[in-house]
Amino acid sequence: MLALEQLGIHVEYSHHESGPSQHEIDIRHADALKMADDVMTCRITVKEYALQYGWHATFMPKPLAGENGSGMHLHLSLTRDGRDAFYDPDDPYNLSDVGRAFIAGQLRHAREMTAVLAQWVNSYKRLVPGYEAPVYVAWSRRNRSALVRVPSLRPGNEPATRVELRCADPACNPYLAFAVLLQAGLEGIEQGYELPEPMEKNLYHLSPEERRRLGVEQIPESLGAAIELAADSELVLRTLGEHMLTRFLELKRQEWEDYRTHVTRWEQERYLPIL
Repeated sequence: MLALEQLGIHVEYSHHESGPSQHEIDIRHADALKMADDVMTCRITVKEYALQYGWHATFMPKPLAGENGSGMHLHLSLTRDGRDAFYDPDDPYNLSDVGRAFIAGQLRHAREMTAVLAQWVNSYKRLVPGYEAPVYVAWSRRNRSALVRVPSLRPGNEPATRVELRCADPACNPYLAFAVLLQAGLEGIEQGYELPEPMEKNLYHLSPEERRRLGVEQIPESLGAAIELAADSELVLRTLGEHMLTRFLELKRQEWEDYRTHVTRWEQERYLPIL
């Protein structure tokens, strides 16, 4: 943290997380391009300092089976004329029409954006129920099983209204991730998307039938599924451009194929003795 401060990256909070040797570092907000730079610098700095002391620091989304994975929760906000464009004191959730439409855009495009936000095969081993990672496309104030959360604000700090998206992880390319997130949110504003009602129930505890009845979708369960959704996405194409999207899909499909055809130690230990 001291090294990051010396590099011009202000750390607002840090604490131990629930996984073994797992820590959270919260970087002060900045515009999208600077924050993408700061994310890259932070990853390199943490790994280099750990190496100096004989340790290996990893940002792998799911390094340990049976333990919570490592996400990269993103807090997003927009300003207009120097003021928070998401804040409305008269709304029950303190959300302006702009804030509501921004969230609606992110929810509508969540499934097709997932390949950019969670870019590794390993990312989808984190995105499973039961480990504090979001799986279902919904928003809420306090419900941490929802994909998007609107954090509660301290009294007197209401103009800091923001949106927290919880499915991204630190294996993603932050430049691409921030671009698609902003594009989805801004499209929601431009098109006037309607925000559905918040889901305050624990979505992990609902049956598939209950979730279908409520209209709650699930994000892709594998990199392979996420890739094909991104390939068909007009929004992702418009954001990344044809050249970059084609190359991204090529690399991700090769990664998925390598994984899909690899015979793992788990398979050998499970199947060899019985057949």
